[in-house]
Amino acid sequence: MTRLRWFGAAVAAALLLGGCGSPAPPAADATTTTRATTTTTTTTTTTTATSAPTTTTTTTATSAPTTTTTTSTSTTTTTTVPVVDLDALDLALQHVVTLEQPIALAAPPGSDLLLAAERTGTVRFLDLRADGTLEAGEPILDLSDRVDLRGEGGLLGIALSPDGTVLYAHWTDGTPTSHVDAYLLTGDMAGRTLLTLDQPFRNHNGGGLVVDDRGRLLIGLGDGGDRWDPLDHAQDRSTLFGTILRIETGYPEADGYVVPDDNPFVDDPAARPEILVWGLRNPWRFALDRATGDLWVADVGQDEVEEVTRIPAGELDDGPNLGWPAFEGDRRTDRPAPDDHRLPDITYPLEDPACSVTGGHVHRGGDVPDLDDVYLFGDFCDGLVRLAVRRADGSVETRTTDLVVPLLASFGEDGAGRSYALSLAGNVYRIVAGPGG
Repeated sequence: MTRLRWFGAAVAAALLLGGCGSPAPPAADATTTTRATTTTTTTTTTTTATSAPTTTTTTTATSAPTTTTTTSTSTTTTTTVPVVDLDALDLALQHVVTLEQPIALAAPPGSDLLLAAERTGTVRFLDLRADGTLEAGEPILDLSDRVDLRGEGGLLGIALSPDGTVLYAHWTDGTPTSHVDAYLLTGDMAGRTLLTLDQPFRNHNGGGLVVDDRGRLLIGLGDGGDRWDPLDHAQDRSTLFGTILRIETGYPEADGYVVPDDNPFVDDPAARPEILVWGLRNPWRFALDRATGDLWVADVGQDEVEEVTRIPAGELDDGPNLGWPAFEGDRRTDRPAPDDHRLPDITYPLEDPACSVTGGHVHRGGDVPDLDDVYLFGDFCDGLVRLAVRRADGSVETRTTDLVVPLLASFGEDGAGRSYALSLAGNVYRIVAGPGG
């Protein structure tokens, strides 16, 4: 197998996540804690019907990329929203381990079990040392002779069942075909294939996996690739492309999967019943807020806009359409408009050095108390860690920090809820309180 080292060529970084910009060069491994000085951007957006929103922006600093906040047109249930002062947050990065192209972490809530996936095809246990760093064990799963790293391929995502006994892996082979497999951690790790999908191109594979609190598996798939969804997949519910699926596996007692009875399109003969969310270009990381059940979806833009959408838990079963390719973020394209769709809650312009959004999760760890209720996300090329929090009026406020993770490929959390940022250059960082925090 040929191993692709990240990154000798600028185009390779843009290819990985379907973005268009050039990457920053990988930084040397750092073992010290870096303090975050921050840049804050606050934006208010008003949206009507399905037209592009009108935006008024107030920027309090100019040294970081502008982030735009969008209020969706959907009606949400009023809930108690914690007051979080993003400006007061003082955060830092602590280098905890170096791996080969780390791409995802997985841990059941409340457990000491933590697994790391490397894009080259291996999954390893990570053990917590007394000094707070992590020790990487030998691979428990090695797909290196099966995955293909061309384009945006490789081992792209992992997830664990709530009890920590079943490992799910999402990867691509050389044909190219996407695979979602299940492995029993207490068994021989032989694994069973749950789903395969032949890919027409070598980009926009998605790759995310999330397990909800009922043990159902959510699977992220891109629109099939190339540019501007040439096969019209994302607005076609008869295909699995450009979607987030929700299935029940029954593994290890049963092969394959079944469709949950409450999936939104289970009774629609014109739609694939596995679909939960559709109208996506290339969802690069999505996460369920473990406190509210809201689904946060980061979708990589084409040429102009990166976007993140928060779907309230009560609206997930409606089968929301996120609008691609009729909309790129909050901007209307020349493709036919859908009857209904949901606008993003966060957008930022695809301007150098930014190139491709990397979604994260809502921090719920308690280790950095002021960070609780804050959604973490960033950009693969500029590497800047970004923060977002929802407000009582349904809007989302954002802040861009000066914390930089070169080739920011993913975020993750351990069983205690501590948050991590993963660099495809090799380093894994824990997000911790800064000296002033």
